[in-house]
Amino acid sequence: MAKLDYPIIDADSHLTENLERVTELIDARYRHYGPRMLDQGPSELFYLGGAYLPQPPGLTWGETCYPGAYRETPRRPRKYAESHIVGFDPQARLKMMDEHGVHGTVIFQSMGLFAGAIPNPEISAAICRGFNRYIAEYCSADTGRIWGMGSVPLADPVRAAEEAKYAVRELGLVGIFAPSGVHGPQPLYHPYYTPFFDAMAELGVPFGTHTGAAIMYKGLGFERFPGLFPPFHLATHASEAQISLMGMLAYGVLDSRPGLRMGFFEAGAGWAPFVIDKMHERFEDMGWMMPDLKDDPRETFSKRCIVTVEADEALLPATMEYFDGRGVAWSSDLPHFDAEDEGRPDALIAHARISAAHKRRLLSDNAVEFFGLKIPKAMRAAAE
Repeated sequence: MAKLDYPIIDADSHLTENLERVTELIDARYRHYGPRMLDQGPSELFYLGGAYLPQPPGLTWGETCYPGAYRETPRRPRKYAESHIVGFDPQARLKMMDEHGVHGTVIFQSMGLFAGAIPNPEISAAICRGFNRYIAEYCSADTGRIWGMGSVPLADPVRAAEEAKYAVRELGLVGIFAPSGVHGPQPLYHPYYTPFFDAMAELGVPFGTHTGAAIMYKGLGFERFPGLFPPFHLATHASEAQISLMGMLAYGVLDSRPGLRMGFFEAGAGWAPFVIDKMHERFEDMGWMMPDLKDDPRETFSKRCIVTVEADEALLPATMEYFDGRGVAWSSDLPHFDAEDEGRPDALIAHARISAAHKRRLLSDNAVEFFGLKIPKAMRAAAE
């Protein structure tokens, strides 16, 4: 791997929760709603928030948190406890990062991806609190290299605002995420969520959408592709992200809060130029029909938004050119089943069709700026 003069940042990876420990970190009166796995022969049921949730069609829970598991021949079903070690153990994660030449990573939850979509807001808030405490505990292994994202109870914007403040101010998490799509009583960009987005703007940390494709209660994948995992996964991630971005722009959620930054995670990047170009066109031609959209979507996206991309995306060079290197950050998705090359950035470092300047933004600068990451002075000086 070529030696670079800047720190590589992974903008979207995951931990794999020790579910017993998460339950211990939930306030006592709600612990019976805590996460756990129940054996069902070769498969498992995931219990969370009062409901039993089946594993995604075609994959066992342990396979979902093991890179490349879906490509194994013959297939090897895994229990959740057999997920890849780097998800459970931050020291193993740091060791792998060193081996891959990655300085730091922004970590999202795995089973906690579903906590913010629990329909009952009181239960959802309690479960999110436990998962947020857990991710802060995991990141405490090295707060200069691994940074956590917190989940919030999307069904209740006031509770969501309270949990965001707790996660950022008390736990030190660097941002907040929620599932894209309709997982509360209204779409994400509806005025119903005003208290939550006002709180996010006040906190000054990013908000992002990040869906967990295995189980979602509502949305395009659930409604259009029940039981068929590949298109379900694509719809819950990419299609929902596109709709969320259009809504956040058109209804002025971003324009009305200049301090709010927003990311669309694990949704790919190739769709973003198309959506932004069409929103720009409609802003110029039909802006009078969208009175809450005040600023050119191109400018808003390039300055305040981000999408994440894995190394194998075919349209990445054109996407980087369209945004002049901004708005896109590298994601390993480690240790999930679709993580490419076990989370190594080598393919992007060697990419012949991306300029050196754009690679630096893709692999480092965009993530550092978007999340407000603290990089050691010596490392910054060397890069400059």
